[in-house]
Amino acid sequence: MRAYPAAVVLSIAVVAACSSTATNSVISQPSVNTQSPVVATTMSVTCTNSTSDAANLQQAINSSPSGAAIEIKGGTCLLTRGINLLGNRTYIGANRTGTVLRQDGDMGYVLAADTYVNNSSATGQPLSISNLTVQCNGSGSTDGIIILNWQTDVHDVDVRDCGGSGIVDTNTTANGTAITNTSVNSRFENNFISNSGQYGFEVYDSRNSVTDGYLVDNQIASSGQDAIHLDNAAGWNISGNHLYGVAGNAIYASRLYGTTIYGNHIEDFGLGQNSGTWYGIVGTAQGGMGSTIFNNTIANNSGETAGAKYIYIAVTQTNYGTGYLSATGNIILASRSDDVGFFFNGGPNKLVVVSSGNKVASTGIVSRNARNVTETHGT
Repeated sequence: MRAYPAAVVLSIAVVAACSSTATNSVISQPSVNTQSPVVATTMSVTCTNSTSDAANLQQAINSSPSGAAIEIKGGTCLLTRGINLLGNRTYIGANRTGTVLRQDGDMGYVLAADTYVNNSSATGQPLSISNLTVQCNGSGSTDGIIILNWQTDVHDVDVRDCGGSGIVDTNTTANGTAITNTSVNSRFENNFISNSGQYGFEVYDSRNSVTDGYLVDNQIASSGQDAIHLDNAAGWNISGNHLYGVAGNAIYASRLYGTTIYGNHIEDFGLGQNSGTWYGIVGTAQGGMGSTIFNNTIANNSGETAGAKYIYIAVTQTNYGTGYLSATGNIILASRSDDVGFFFNGGPNKLVVVSSGNKVASTGIVSRNARNVTETHGT
């Protein structure tokens, strides 16, 4: 499952600077270290809420050396075009409200990895984004942030009002070509993603590249489709997220394989839908490696609509071999007597489930099993 890109990870030292040009800062080493001091570069760019902001910001990024920190100042950056992010760099704002990157025009994305934009055949070098807001204008299918890098770190970022998805971690470039290696070990933490036209957070993976990531302690509100949508959930840790205002499924996690879905608080899902089947947590299983769904709380506080069906936790099939799942300690508070708490289906293959210590209330059907399911209460 886990494979590392053929790349060397360089240390990125973030150093505060007030200059509008590149500055070099010396970071002292411990006295026992006789090597030369490490020099880190900070590129500072000041936005002026004008149409020149996009060009100025892109120029600062393009002229920065590998390992640099791009410090974005000035309040609002008026972006008339999407910004391409080079790898092996840190992008940092003043704080969530102090640095706002605002969409001003038609574009496919507000921020995107240069490997995505330039149709690279391999994943990009690590990068970090923090302490800023991406403010879309709600038009078209604009994505907020598109990542095609391994060991990415996105934290303390707000992403708002994007017509597409808020944050996308992908293996596929702008022209639809998949990378030939892997893009693993990224972390998305303590972000607030709201009012996305499509998914709040999305993993788009046409092969088996975007695995072993962390989506932890985020708030995702008012998604037009799924709040969290993973084409490939292998090795992912999805924990501590607060999801609400979800028009689609709260968590969709395909290809469960060594996946952890833990401690998420889901207030609603399938909001306002008049037909179809909607899920709080739903996935498909891969054979050979088990996954866990535990200590989640799931409700539909905003109510449910006649004509639609609601299932709170489900695995809809095993894709190959024998799938293994542990579902324990979850609390489900349903809304209608025909709601289903748990639904398990192996489909053409086997699914072995341990289910214990769960609390299901206000639902007519606590658990339902379909084909090729073996369910026990553990040992």
